Amino acid sequence: MLRLGIVDDHPVARRGLAAILGEDPEMAVEASAALPAQLPDPAGLDLVLCDLYLGDDVPAVASVRALAAVTRVLMVSAASRPSDVLACVAAEAAGYVTKDADEAALREAVRQVAAGGFHVSPQLAGIVGAASRSASAAGRASLLSPREEEALGWIARGMTHGQAARRMGVATSTVDTYIQRIRARLHLGNKAELAWFARNLAEAMGEGARDGGAALATGGGDPRTGDEG
Repeated sequence: MLRLGIVDDHPVARRGLAAILGEDPEMAVEASAALPAQLPDPAGLDLVLCDLYLGDDVPAVASVRALAAVTRVLMVSAASRPSDVLACVAAEAAGYVTKDADEAALREAVRQVAAGGFHVSPQLAGIVGAASRSASAAGRASLLSPREEEALGWIARGMTHGQAARRMGVATSTVDTYIQRIRARLHLGNKAELAWFARNLAEAMGEGARDGGAALATGGGDPRTGDEG
């Protein structure tokens, strides 16, 4: 059973989301509030669905980041401007769904994000993809959280996930999750692409990593080749 929370400043929207999610027997809405700070125990939830604009014209990016530090966050918002979507991704939201999504798509997004995945509405996927493809390595890294960027930095130095985990003081599974998120957000399709990006990021930041992801892929500088991971 997924334990869910809802944050939206409109009571009707909260009730509507709760009704939609309640149609799935594997989902239970255990808390709802107008503001993130009003949720009683977000860390005890599997996922929080959160609106971006909560009562004013300023996106609640700081609140999203605070929520994402303790639980998975799926944005559910009418806003679809590229700057809004990318700001939420950078704040560690694990997904972004527009409010015109159909009910089945919303429930599927909840399942995907709660399982550790990353989801954006189809019409928004191009925004994240274009940003990751067109920007420089350093610019693309702005889509990552500080811990994801740190994990990628150790990988760029040729460390395994286990070695990076020891450096960061976390479990290997946590680094595995960071790398999965990085690959999803930056549309890096295989291990070779990740290694290629890690090398470019290290060079862009002046790190000059010599091994540049050797633990992830061997040989070949072409990011389009390599084993699927």
